[in-house]
Formats: sequence, C-alpha cells, structure tokens
Amino acid sequence: MSRFLHVFAALWLAAASAFAVDPKTVVADHELLQKWQFASTPISLSAPITFTRDAGTWTLTTGTVRVMEPTSTGAVTGLVFEGSGRFQMSVPDRYEANQLRRFSGRDIRDIDQPFTQLILRTSTTDIAKAFPSASGPYVKNDLAAKRLEHSLVEGFTDVDANVAAALANPDGLYFRAEMRTKDFDWMVFEFDSANDEEITLTRWINAYPESWISLDRAEDREKDGRPGPRRSRPAMVTHVDVKADLTKFGRSGEVGMHGQRMLDGKYVVETEVTGAAPSVSAIRFDFPPDARDLKITDGDGHDVVFLRDAIGKRSFNVDNKYSDNETTVFLAKPLAAGEKCKLRWEYTLETANYAPGRSWYPTVSDTIMDHHTARLELTVTKKNEVRSMGRLQNRTEGDKTETSVWIVDKPVKMLTFSTATHFEEVKIEVKGIPPVYAFGPSAQLDNRDKVHNVGADVANSMQFFQGIFGDPIDSEQFYVTSIAGWHGQAFDGFLHMGEFTFTSDHPGASELFRAHEVAHEWWGHKIGWRSYRDQWMSETFAEYSAMMFVQMFVKGGDKFMEEILDSYEGVVHGNLSGGFSKFARPNLIEFNPQFRRRLGPLGHGIRAGTNEIPAGWIVQAYFKGPLVMHMLRTTLRYRTGDDKLFLKILQDFLREHKGTAASTADFQKTVEKNVGGNWSAYFDSWIYGADIPTYSWSYSVARGDDGKDVLTVKTKRTDVPDDFMTIIPIRIEYADGTAGGLFMVNTKPEQMLTTKLTGKLKTVVFAPDHSLLAKIRKD
Repeated sequence: MSRFLHVFAALWLAAASAFAVDPKTVVADHELLQKWQFASTPISLSAPITFTRDAGTWTLTTGTVRVMEPTSTGAVTGLVFEGSGRFQMSVPDRYEANQLRRFSGRDIRDIDQPFTQLILRTSTTDIAKAFPSASGPYVKNDLAAKRLEHSLVEGFTDVDANVAAALANPDGLYFRAEMRTKDFDWMVFEFDSANDEEITLTRWINAYPESWISLDRAEDREKDGRPGPRRSRPAMVTHVDVKADLTKFGRSGEVGMHGQRMLDGKYVVETEVTGAAPSVSAIRFDFPPDARDLKITDGDGHDVVFLRDAIGKRSFNVDNKYSDNETTVFLAKPLAAGEKCKLRWEYTLETANYAPGRSWYPTVSDTIMDHHTARLELTVTKKNEVRSMGRLQNRTEGDKTETSVWIVDKPVKMLTFSTATHFEEVKIEVKGIPPVYAFGPSAQLDNRDKVHNVGADVANSMQFFQGIFGDPIDSEQFYVTSIAGWHGQAFDGFLHMGEFTFTSDHPGASELFRAHEVAHEWWGHKIGWRSYRDQWMSETFAEYSAMMFVQMFVKGGDKFMEEILDSYEGVVHGNLSGGFSKFARPNLIEFNPQFRRRLGPLGHGIRAGTNEIPAGWIVQAYFKGPLVMHMLRTTLRYRTGDDKLFLKILQDFLREHKGTAASTADFQKTVEKNVGGNWSAYFDSWIYGADIPTYSWSYSVARGDDGKDVLTVKTKRTDVPDDFMTIIPIRIEYADGTAGGLFMVNTKPEQMLTTKLTGKLKTVVFAPDHSLLAKIRKD
C-alpha cells in the first residue's frame, strides 16, 4: 500500500469514528454528495481495473473514469465510468437461478454482461485504492445525477444517505453498481449490510423494479446458497409511546363512502431503541414519507441529526409532500448491544380514520418481526370516537375534546387505532371467546343490524378457528372497526375492515372477507414469518382458513367453495373460468401466457411481481397459494378418508412454532412428520417453483391374465421442468355406485399407471375435486 493510501485509510477510519461522536458533520457531507459532483477531467484507463463485492465482479476494460468529489473527511464514495466493461455475477442459490432464467427469458445460470456505463457508489475504500491520484475540479455529472435521482423519485431510495449511514457504522458496508448492460439495459447490483439479505440485483422496466436475484452475503449463506438464519438488525424499537392530537381536519376533505373527514394528526412519538449490533451510530427508520414538520430529539431534549430527502420537490411526477421511505438518524453517542436510548419524533401526518399498519410511526427498517410494547394517548373532538389496540387505561374529557389512554402490555409487531364521527358499536358476547366489539358507520337507518352481522361473522369464525386449530384466541377483547378503505388488516385483537362490509352483505363473499382477517390472529400473529420468502404462509393460510369457514359454516358452503376454487383457478390460469362470480377478480387476470410465465414463485414473496403483472404477489399468495393448500388437503383426504390429517398438520405447525417467526422449511418438516416421506420435490414444484403444468390423459381397460379387468391410466405433461413432481388422485367409479381410488406420483413428462378393478367400471375421474392445479385435457 502506498503512503498516500496509508494516510487515507487512517483519515477514513478517524472520520468514521468522528461521525459517531459528532453526527452533524454528516449533514454537510450529505448535501455535498447530493450535488453529484465528479471530476471534470476524466481518467483514461491504461489497464483494466477490477472491483469485486461478494458474488459480483466488475471489470473496467477500456474507457474513462470520473471520480466523485470527496467528503469533508476524505472519503471517496463514487465514480462514473463510460467505455467497455463486463459484469459477472455467480448465483449459488438454485431457486434464485431459476428466477434469473424466468425473468430474463434466457437459459442462463449466472450473469455475464458487457456494459458501457457504470455509476458506482460505495462506503468502502475501493475507489480511492483504484484511483489514488484522482483530483478536481469537480462539476455536476449529468449521467450520475439522472440515475441517482431516478433512485430517489422512482425507488424512494436515498443512495447518499445509505452511503453516509454505512460510513458511520463500524460494521456498515454499502456498495451499489448501476450498469447499462448490453442485453438488459439498466441493472442495479446492491450490497447493503443493513438488509437481512444483503445482495440484490434489480432490473428497472418502465419504472417498475423487477427483483431478479436476492442473496445472503457469503458468510451467512447455507452451503446450497440459500439464505441462512435471519440476523438481528443493528437496533430495534422495543417500546413506543404515542401522543396523538386528532382534533384537526386534514386538507384533503372527505374520503370513503360515508364522508369521513381526513385527520391532520399532530404526533409526538417517543421510541425506546435497543441496540443489537456491537456498536451503531446511524440507524435507518421506516417513516411515513408524507409526514410533515419532522423534528427529532434525544432523551435529553437535544436535537438529533437525521437525513430525509424531500423527493416531491424534485419531480412533477411525485406529490410535493413526499419524502423518501427511510429517515436515517445519527446518534451523538454510539449505541452498544443491549443499551437503550430514547428518540422523540414530532410530526404532522394526514390520514383517513385509521392508522395503517406500521406506516404511521417510526420503526427500524427491515424489522417487521421485531415486537414492541406501547402506550397510546389519543385525543379527539367530542363529536368523534376512537378505538385502539390494547386495554383502555383511562378516558378524560375536556371542554371540546376527549382523551383516552390505551396500554399494549404484550409485545406486538405493529400498532393501530381507528376513529369515526358517525358510528354504531355493537357488542357480541359468546362463551369461549373474548367479547367482540363491532365499530361501524351509522349512515343508514338499519345499519345497526349490518354492524351486528359483521361482529357476528367475526365471532363465529373465531369460534370455528379455535376449534379446528386447537388454540384459543388470547385477547381480553376484540375490536373490528370500519375504515375508509377497501381492504382489511389484522392486528393483535384488532381488525380493520373496509367500510363496504359494514353496509352490505353478499352471502359467502362477506363471510370470506371477514374470516380472512380473523384467521390472521393465528396465521400472522400467533405465528409470524421468518422473512418475506415465508410471508406467503400468512396470507395463504388465512385465505384458505376462511375458505374452510365458508364451506363448513355458511349455508350452501360446498357450492360456495366450488365457486371460489373455479374463480381462483381463473385468476391463476388467466381465463374467465370463474365467470362473473362474486369471488372472481377480473382485474387480476392476465390473459397473455408469456406474461404469466414470468411471475415469480410463492416462495419469493413480494418479489414475484413483474413489470407486466405488478400485482404478482397478490396472484400467488391469495389465489395460487390457497389452491395449493386445497391440493394438499384433498390429496390427504383421498388417502385417509377425512380431513383429520390435514387439520393435524395445521395444529402441529401452530403448536410447534407459536410465538416464533416460522419458515417454509418448518412447514415442510411438519408435513413430513405427519405424512411421512421427503416432500422436497413437492415443495420445489409448488412453493419454490412458479410453473403450472398442462396434462393430457386417457384410460383404457383390458382383461388381465387372471381374467380380471385392468385399468391403465396414461398421462402426458408439458409446460413444467422435467424434475417437476406432484401427487395426482384418481377416482374410479363403479357401475354399482361404489368408488375406489389410486394415486399417481407424477415425476416424468410421460407416465402410466395400472391397477386391477374390483367391479364393472363406470368412469374414471382424473384429479377430482380441484385436487390438481393444472390445465387438464382428456384425450
């Protein structure tokens, strides 16, 4: 190492330590970085330069480099390259390699792409080592500015803040390479130590980010390349104290069917933050991008330095009120593992009549499964009412206001409350479950009955789930509240439901919608998910649980179940087989088979979506997932004669993993323990794979040597890989009204199965009762 590099490294390390002591220097450096200034005089390459970061390698062969202006501490965090280069990336995870082939449309296992332009940003000393003599003057670089602003405006990601945070943290590392490749236009490789899976490769298509590859860093990956155990974040929020003044109306007027006024809430939120890393000075928080007038102070009342880019001021395409999705906080004193500090957040936030998920208050980024306790002090006008999670501690009245305090003693992963100006509250009391309070609009004369119906469906489904899952609900009371929206969301002991379900009833569909949210009390809260790859279980299990409730409890349930399955198959297959059913979702049907083939699998969670089908995650988790669960249930029923084994799998899974964040592999083990055998190929095909098979089949009967008839069933399979595996029930119906059955363990493109008949054959039914998700044609 040259003397210059020794001096630079010392300065850089000292600067990193200085950030931890005096984070105010970060503000000036962040402003400098966001000028996107690079050397006006380019450096011509005299020999190839190579950068390597984990699975990725970049070779700059010929061309020019412009180095970014150093920060006040001497850190060189960027370069712009134009010329001839090559990007190579190995993909050790076979499921990610399949995703690469699916999204790229090419039979490739790894990335090997020429590129002509590269914008590199990093918290490491890589650039300074490669170009130690680089110098100014520095001017704004249009190429870098365009691409980095694209990240802000389209991705709501402040790359400069990420670099600054990584520089401030001893274990922080940020490396981002944005390349214009030969075959795939602009692609982004990112290594971010603040993420659970540090490595991502993204291709932007028409402003939609397709997530082509995601990997753990090398030291965390399993031997087969799969993600290793989830790491703890640098810090976590362990307690939240909310004081919300909800007495002012917002600027957006009325929303929803019943004219609820938007609320301009004044929030003071104190977060108790507990360190998890050995030392952390910069913490990235998820924080509402439309919150205004943000001020952050520490436990002693001193101002805290934070970075938050006002994206709306940069583009006509983004509302002026929006900032980036993360707010990066720099602590005056490093936080050690196990140590606690307090941060006080003051801000204004306009919302409808409910607090959505974790998006209305600050939480450490990528910590959805970390839990916290809370105190919520909510002030409304006397014309308004408020209901909250937790237990009501007290309620006090002022001249024109009412303040209630709610305590959440049991740690939860997200908080909420709901308000209403015109409401009905109906209490449902049923033995064996907590009292259910339905809190809905009173806009119609007979609406109390409709509000009661919502509460009754919640109570009935709660009883039903307690029975089949063998695990009681553990809330002291249960609220179901109307929100000025069309969706539902479940919290511990508290449900949001779209206001439409409080004013109308659609037999089968209403119960399905309501029961889905109730089922999340088991699938999502009693059992969490390990990572986004496992979140499909929460939505799929909740939806299929609701389908079973409709089938077994609602009048006409079997017909409703058949209608649901037909409709969901239409969404997955891209056709109108569900017709105009109340369960159909024509807005989600994609008729183009090429577009459908690009969808990612269930086991890739939110990453299943594509440019053509951005709602791919919805299609997979809410529609394909329940069909796969129905396949498993039906197959086991044909094997055992009833649903006991299927329900035992759910009961065991819940019992074994209650209070934890479970994985797909955990569920597979529970299936194998109860059913026997190795189910890896089945899970590979239906959970980690995204292909839907097409089958043509036929049967014939011939007299055997012993004089008995022998049935032969032949199948041909297409549209899936050769290693695809599934189990296909086949029902044999006899002329005397009896029936028998057999199973085809389908592992080959062409397969034949024979069996002796025990009577005169009437007909053969291939994959009866929706027991196989496939396009099926009888030859």
